[in-house]
Amino acid sequence: MSDTEPPSLNDLLSSFALGPAWARATEGSQQERVSKPDSKSEEHPPRRDVRGRDDRRSAPRDRDRERDGGRRPSQGRDRKFEDRRSVPPRNEEAAPEKGVRVTLVPDTQAIHLIRKEILHVARVYPLIDVAKILLAERGRCHALFEAPAPHAPLFLGKLDESVFLTRDEATRHLWQSDLKDQLIDEETIEVDPPTGNFQLVAKCGISGEWLGPPNFHAYQVNLRRLHHERFPTMPFATYSAKVRTERSEEAVTAWLETMKQKTRWRIKGDADDAWIDDRSEAERALATRCLDQAFAEVSHAEVQASVLPKNLSPSLMTSLKLAGNYARNHPAIMIPAVCKALEAEHLPVFKRQGKLFTGPARPLPLPRGVTLADRPAIIVGWIRDNKPAKLEGLWKGILPEGSTAPPVEFAADLFWLLQQGHILLFTDDTLVVQEIRESPSTKTGRARKKRKSKKSS
Repeated sequence: MSDTEPPSLNDLLSSFALGPAWARATEGSQQERVSKPDSKSEEHPPRRDVRGRDDRRSAPRDRDRERDGGRRPSQGRDRKFEDRRSVPPRNEEAAPEKGVRVTLVPDTQAIHLIRKEILHVARVYPLIDVAKILLAERGRCHALFEAPAPHAPLFLGKLDESVFLTRDEATRHLWQSDLKDQLIDEETIEVDPPTGNFQLVAKCGISGEWLGPPNFHAYQVNLRRLHHERFPTMPFATYSAKVRTERSEEAVTAWLETMKQKTRWRIKGDADDAWIDDRSEAERALATRCLDQAFAEVSHAEVQASVLPKNLSPSLMTSLKLAGNYARNHPAIMIPAVCKALEAEHLPVFKRQGKLFTGPARPLPLPRGVTLADRPAIIVGWIRDNKPAKLEGLWKGILPEGSTAPPVEFAADLFWLLQQGHILLFTDDTLVVQEIRESPSTKTGRARKKRKSKKSS
């Protein structure tokens, strides 16, 4: 909002991209790659019989397909067959949360900076433009989540900006975030690895983490722990189908190396003998004893609109994206909240020609017969005589020929008129003198006099 030309609002609004990831995919990433035809097949096209079938024998290919269960393995760009289980799952966006309203409101600090700019340049801004400026960046808005009854209360973070729908989600965030270090101690100690005759070990097909031999007593515990920590949105049956087994001495040795260290936990302030070896037990202790220190159950939660996705439930993040898209396409819905925020900063909000504006002062009419000092009178007279008046034309019209910049005295007088509300300077450099508006009764009486004068004549 400075005197220099700002970037277009469309460019600014592009940074407030709250839509789903697939909607922002580039066009090139969606094009299919078509492999080049084989040169030999072009030189010697296959002969076909009267039924149009290729006479080349496909028995080996059919046998390979039968061996693979009737499925063709996927083929990459390097012409090598890859196992689909090694490919990470595609993250599908969660559905918006039903019963939770999401509203964008202006950030207090952003409104404060807008106030300073308005007072500095003494210009009048339409509120619709102020709303677009706020929506240009997520950090200029707050997201207000409202979950009225009968919806369950939300879990609002006390130690960080986070909002979750369930206690389990809040506990998982507390365990996986840096907040855990404030509430629980964690240490790794050296232990003896398991002994036995292990022939094969299982491995997560997505993360590559060793799970241990399928007959190992902790295998199922490790499998469910990894699914709970890393892939909670994936069905357990789908995840367990991606587990791979390796039968080699190197794989067994690699797993045994990971078993030479053990991590244990203890709630801060507990005695030395209160260490917990089992991770699930430590999580339960953290949720039971420390969750109330980190979260509060509320029906209204307000956080920055630029909140990290990991600090929100997936369905709440989807709701926030939809609210941001709607506000960007319909910025007028933010005008009531903008009015309230501007009035809190002691900036006036007024209507002019059916639109709402804000500026350094409320418009104050300037009667035509009022006596002004010489320089203010020259400025007001030129603006009234040269409609529509522009700021550049004002300086060219009242300054001596050859002057390149307005004198300090004229600039100070114009700034005083703007601060008093006698003159309005809009964002397109248009200057308007605030005139006295006639009341409807006065206009009606004047029209009656004109009609009487016409009848008498």
